[in-house]
Amino acid sequence: MNIQKPEGLLSVVLPTELASSSSSRQLIINQDQQDEEASDCPLLTPSPPAMEANDALESGAIFVSLEGNPVESMPPPTLENINKEDGLTEFMSIVNSSSRTLNDEPSSRDPMVESTTSGSSSDTNGPVCAQLLTQLNTAYQHLAPDAQALFYNQENGGKPPLVGIHLMVPKPSKDYRFMKWNWPLIRKTCFWSLMSLFAGCVALVIGVIATMPKKCDPSVQWWQGSVFYEIFPASFQDSSKGGDGIGDLRGITMRLDYLKKLGVRGIRLNSIFPAAHYPEYYSNIENLTDLNKELGTLDDFATLVREIHRRNMSLILDLPLFPFIKTLYEDNTFSEKPNRTDKAVRERRDVPDRLEVVPTPSTSLEAIRGALSSISPAVDKPQHQPLTSNPVAESPITAAIKIWLERGVDGFYLKGLEHYVDEVPFSSSLKHWKSMLGSERILICHVNALNAAKPNLTAWNSILMRIDLIDITLHVANGTREIKRQVEDVMQGVLFEKPGYPWIHWSIGSVDSKRVASTISVKNATMATALLGMMLPGTPSIFYGDEIGITDCECEDHKDLDHVHNLAPMYWEKIDGSDFKFASIGVTAWLPEATKPLDTSLLGTIAEMAALRSETTPIYVKSALKEKKMIANCDIRYADDEIIVIERWYPRRNSYVFLANLGNSTQSKDLSFLYYGGHVVVGPSHRMNKDVYFKEVVVPPGEAFVIKLDK
Repeated sequence: MNIQKPEGLLSVVLPTELASSSSSRQLIINQDQQDEEASDCPLLTPSPPAMEANDALESGAIFVSLEGNPVESMPPPTLENINKEDGLTEFMSIVNSSSRTLNDEPSSRDPMVESTTSGSSSDTNGPVCAQLLTQLNTAYQHLAPDAQALFYNQENGGKPPLVGIHLMVPKPSKDYRFMKWNWPLIRKTCFWSLMSLFAGCVALVIGVIATMPKKCDPSVQWWQGSVFYEIFPASFQDSSKGGDGIGDLRGITMRLDYLKKLGVRGIRLNSIFPAAHYPEYYSNIENLTDLNKELGTLDDFATLVREIHRRNMSLILDLPLFPFIKTLYEDNTFSEKPNRTDKAVRERRDVPDRLEVVPTPSTSLEAIRGALSSISPAVDKPQHQPLTSNPVAESPITAAIKIWLERGVDGFYLKGLEHYVDEVPFSSSLKHWKSMLGSERILICHVNALNAAKPNLTAWNSILMRIDLIDITLHVANGTREIKRQVEDVMQGVLFEKPGYPWIHWSIGSVDSKRVASTISVKNATMATALLGMMLPGTPSIFYGDEIGITDCECEDHKDLDHVHNLAPMYWEKIDGSDFKFASIGVTAWLPEATKPLDTSLLGTIAEMAALRSETTPIYVKSALKEKKMIANCDIRYADDEIIVIERWYPRRNSYVFLANLGNSTQSKDLSFLYYGGHVVVGPSHRMNKDVYFKEVVVPPGEAFVIKLDK
């Protein structure tokens, strides 16, 4: 039964037994016995008749005190009485005074439930329901949660009084501490802190975007895919005022801007060493550490190196090993007299024979010391170790490499290396030379060395692991089909099996071969073949003068110098009306100067191709990795009728096509079965930046151009 609690009243505790009235007793007597046994709570008993309900509720004497006196002498508890200073105390005394002893055993945890098995209550008790309804009109009863704590055994004869729960609510404070804070300053600080954080995040994002590479290109070394330029120093430029007709190092320094404009990254000098009757017999060198006096001084060489590096170019030096170096462990050829290095080599080779002799006591210590000195230390020992302690350091090749490295050289071309691949110290020597150079300087050798090392697996692996560039001479005089065969043999060979293997150094012409312009049938096709070499995967090399198409020297007076006719002095165009050419006016060159090359429409295309190659991934990379397998990204799509079509491709990039006519007649071809069209990026001026359709392509003899495909 729920009775609405009046607002403003506190909780009170009802006694365990209330006084009974005559009306309630009469209701209980008249109740059916079956209903009484089924009822467990007095709250479920029928209400009194309507005529007696008001009297029972309005009766003043509700509780009977222990002394039997009515409670009428005390004012009934009302809201005004309870709110007085001692109203609550008086009310609790009234409640406690009306408590009586219970003789029944508790039948449940609810103290209001009467046990059906307990004895009958006293006749003096009043109706419980009437008392409960009257009391709940003034206060809400809160009973103790534990019935066992309220009722005790009947034998004990007593019970503790119920205690009411008093709710104590602290009075809220009228003024909190945070109300005194400087909230305007706090808001400004939070706002500007947030704005600063936002600005920092924006600046960080902008910085990351600005520093990101524009293209996700594969990384390469400076010598991978760059353009090299091979120079015979005596035939490039004579700088002497009096003039001796022989080119020198100062003359090369004078022409460095020309090479830079041409797009050259590495300058390769053929032979600068002392030789009898230089330059006619330049191959008869005397040593590998000195500079030929006809070319200048060491100060001139230092100036050349400094100017080359200042222009972000590198210097590679040819080392003619054969036939100057007989073996890798030969005696020192720098001097006719044996020195300590030669003696140490001979003693070390005779060590087993010497150890068989029993030494005398006076010389035993010296013998032991000599035997210990014959043990070679590790290769990676510091270079200040005595030459007698390292067999590799005893080689004149090692001494030459060390000296020229100190003078600023960036790499070496080991000419004639194929003659030493069968020697025992070949692999250890090559390893030591590469360790001296490091990763930023390079070693070059000819493909003949790799072919000669095939039977020797150790030498074979040593070349593949230590050499950076493998020089391959491309012969272009036998037609386009032969060119296709040579290129495909290389791309299907061992050099394209693993990414770490050496790159290819393509040579169209060199100091050891005849001029391209003198061997091909089309005289003005020299620059077309140079562009062809620059289109192939690897590092192309241009022999001096091939970029303008000079020919071999054809002079009847120098037939005895037939082996150097390809080394004709360079032809230089007049600049600003001056007559400054290879040598000063009135000076006779050591060979007749090259004549003016034939006119061609490809003038200036070498520099354009070098610029395109340096920034175009499909052209300068060696290959493409596809499904964890390296594939040469070069296809020769057509090579008939002296027309050659070379495609360079790369994943997710535009492909580039090189098309050249190496024949003597104008060709008109339908190549629409290969491609649809594109626009020219390198070629003659009348074709530059114009669209080309492969349905009908017209190419004059000796002309070549590069097309960027539409897709």
